[in-house]
Amino acid sequence: MPDTKTGREKKGLNKRTQLTERLYERELSVLDEDDGEPPLDAANDDADGEFLADELPEDD
Repeated sequence: MPDTKTGREKKGLNKRTQLTERLYERELSVLDEDDGEPPLDAANDDADGEFLADELPEDD
């Protein structure tokens, strides 16, 4: 079979599609594994109050 520009372009598009599908599958599997961890905002609810002031302290 002769090597043609059209054939190379199709092969490149197919490879790109395959790589994209693999990436999506990996992302979904990672998201499924992370379901057990609490969201970041919930973890900050237990913070002290030292750095949560509305205003900065006045320097004398």
